[in-house]
Amino acid sequence: MRLTYKSSEKRPESSFLARQDRLPCIEQNWHFHKEIELIYFIKSTGTRYVGNSIGNFGPGELYMIGSNIPHLFKNDKEYYDENPEREAVNLVVIKFEPEFLGSQFLELSEVKNLRTLMKRADRGIKFSPATTYLVHNHILGLVNNRGLSNIVGLLTILDILSVNENYKTLCSEVIPNVYNKDEKDRMARVITFLTDNFDKKIELEEVAKIAYMTPNAFCRYFKKKTRKSFTQYLNEIRLRHACRLLIEGNMQIATICYQSGFNTLTNFNRQFKALLNCTPSEYMEKYNRTTEAV
Repeated sequence: MRLTYKSSEKRPESSFLARQDRLPCIEQNWHFHKEIELIYFIKSTGTRYVGNSIGNFGPGELYMIGSNIPHLFKNDKEYYDENPEREAVNLVVIKFEPEFLGSQFLELSEVKNLRTLMKRADRGIKFSPATTYLVHNHILGLVNNRGLSNIVGLLTILDILSVNENYKTLCSEVIPNVYNKDEKDRMARVITFLTDNFDKKIELEEVAKIAYMTPNAFCRYFKKKTRKSFTQYLNEIRLRHACRLLIEGNMQIATICYQSGFNTLTNFNRQFKALLNCTPSEYMEKYNRTTEAV
C-alpha cells in the first residue's frame, strides 16, 4: 500500500461524482485527492485513518473529508477472509471539487456557511446520527437522479450539513499534505505494517528499519508527520480494535487485551482510560445502556 494521489473519477460532462458501491470489502490505498468527499456507510465496519486521527467506523455513519487530506477506511480483518462474492459493504461516495460551481459561487454571501463547512472538512468531519438521518434520502437520491435535480440535491445536502452543529472534527488540527514521493512510500509502508500487525509485538527498531531510518530519526520524523508519537499512534490502533471487540461482547476483557496487542492487562487498562476516559468494563456497560435505550 502506498499513499497515492487519486485523479478525478467524475465524467468530464458532470459537475461531481455520486456512486453507490456494494462490495465484499473496501479495497483502497491510503490516498488523497483534490475533491472534497462525503462517504456514507450503509453497511460496513472497520478502522478509519483521516489525517492524524484513528477511529472505528460503522453502518449509518457519514463523514466529510477535505481536499487533499490523506485518508483510508479499512474493513475489519474478517471481511478479507470471507466469500468474495457476498455483499458485505454498502456505501455511497460523493466527490466534488471546492469550486465545482465556479470560484465566484463561493464568494456569494449566501454560501458563507458552506465555506465554513469546507474549512472544517480539512480536519475531517463525522456527522451525528440525527444529522445523517436528515440527509439520508437526499444522499440516496443522488445515485439515481440526473440533470439539474442532481445539483439541487447536492446543494440541499450541503445546506443541511452546513447549518447543523451536530458534528465531530476528527483531527486536532489541520495536517498539511506535504509529502514528497519518497515520504509517501515511507509513511505508507509504516502504516500498512502497523495496521496488519498491531495485534503482535512490535519493536521500534523493526518499524524504523521499514522506514530505512534509525530509531531516533524515525521517532522525530513520525511525530512531525502525524503530530503523535509512534507509541501513541500504535496504541490508538490497538485500542480502537479493542473497542470493537468489547462492543461485540463475545470475549473476556483479558482476551481482548492480548488479542489487541497489549502484553499486560494493567497496561491495557491504563492506556484505555487515558484515551477514552473510562475503563474497558465501563465502556462496555455504557455501550450496552445506550443500545438498550434506543
